[in-house]
Amino acid sequence: MKASKLLLDTMRIQSKSYKSENMEKFIVNNLNAMDLGHSRDKYGNIYVTKGDADLYPTMVSHIDTVHDINYNAELVQLNDMLLAVDNKTAERYGIGGDDKVGVYITLSMLDAFDNFKAVFFKDEEVGCIGSSNADFSFFDDSTIVLECDRRGFGDFVTSISGTKLSDDTLINDIQDILDVYKRTTCSGGITDVGEIADKNEVQVANMSCGYYDPHSDNEYILVSEVESTKDMCYNILHRTKDKRYTIALDKRVTFDYGMYGGYGGLGNYGAYGAYDHIDSTPSKVNANISQSYYEADNMKITNECPCCSANSVWYDDYEEQYFCMDCHTYVEYEHQDVYIDDNAMGELTWQELNAVDNILFDASYGLEHMEEFKKDVEPKHIKNVL
Repeated sequence: MKASKLLLDTMRIQSKSYKSENMEKFIVNNLNAMDLGHSRDKYGNIYVTKGDADLYPTMVSHIDTVHDINYNAELVQLNDMLLAVDNKTAERYGIGGDDKVGVYITLSMLDAFDNFKAVFFKDEEVGCIGSSNADFSFFDDSTIVLECDRRGFGDFVTSISGTKLSDDTLINDIQDILDVYKRTTCSGGITDVGEIADKNEVQVANMSCGYYDPHSDNEYILVSEVESTKDMCYNILHRTKDKRYTIALDKRVTFDYGMYGGYGGLGNYGAYGAYDHIDSTPSKVNANISQSYYEADNMKITNECPCCSANSVWYDDYEEQYFCMDCHTYVEYEHQDVYIDDNAMGELTWQELNAVDNILFDASYGLEHMEEFKKDVEPKHIKNVL
């Protein structure tokens, strides 16, 4: 598939965290061409409202990339693959699909809808700084908020680090669209919609959108997957344009900071999804759920940030690093490794699963709990505690 002019123009823009002036100018020029005004908050994020309505379909994207500014970069399309090459050295250069693809799709939706809202956030790549400083009341009349800021193709992210981004009230209404575009709901890494979900009741989602090898010189995009994602966004936003989907803020967090931070890579264990598949009878867990349990590595001993001392450190599955939500810094910890025996876990009753889950939760708060962990959980349940 041949890349559209707008996609090519967007991919050519050089933008880096703290140096996004080129992308800001590009976005404003496109808004002017659509006769759309915009506003900015104190941090410089760009807000757009198109039309006059009670409710607005909404998209957000971030305008920075991790790549150094390189004015020698040229785009090359090889069949469906679009990549960038330094025309002086002939070496690959990261195209910056993360998140220029999101910018492209957001601009496309602004053009497609009569009534629409959009925000272009600055400095996501250095800790969601732009979105953490947003005017969250802007989303009070949004139907839903979508973001395209995930590598690959096929993921539709409905939770981040224990925060529920969207629930069945939305997913059930769009499931047929997700099926057509071969999307599967999943948990994802930290990005701007997570900041929105923390401050506003509107349901949000992130999704993979056709860029690959992000944050590397080999980053590229697949044009057909970008366009497929754009089409899916249009269909979802059009389907939901007359209804506001919400989750009460006190229902957003399915497990707290300590629980998620303490478990590290344990994001899909036990209470984080497998319980949804438990048989209604309080006897044995449905045999199908044994696949919902994963190796629980990187058990962190504390969730206190070593930089700012806030108890707000989460594990970012996407980046595979710990991240402080207070000071927006990636941090390092020493870990305690724990391995969950999938087969044994599949044989437990739901009461036993709750007991194991509670022990793991307690263990996340300190090494002193590890002896209790070893004593109370039978060897058949835990294969190895290192």
